[in-house]
Amino acid sequence: MEKLVKCEYWKEYLGLNGWVMFCSAGAYAKVFSRDEAEKIGCTDRQRTACQKIMESNLGFGVVPEVEEAEVKEAKEYLPKSNH
Repeated sequence: MEKLVKCEYWKEYLGLNGWVMFCSAGAYAKVFSRDEAEKIGCTDRQRTACQKIMESNLGFGVVPEVEEAEVKEAKEYLPKSNH
């Protein structure tokens, strides 16, 4: 059987009661940056699809968390005053 989701973290195997399908990144509480997630195809839309597949197959599902990039403010370094 061809995998439903083409992702290195997506696992599928035939168990005693049928197919088991889950996201190992979600199962192990993996946290991706937005850039990392986009590079591997773990988009908001794909995570929603994966969640639905797991819920219909297992009754529940967990997908990885994606963090938004932090906005870093530029620090101004003022010269020390000579008092």
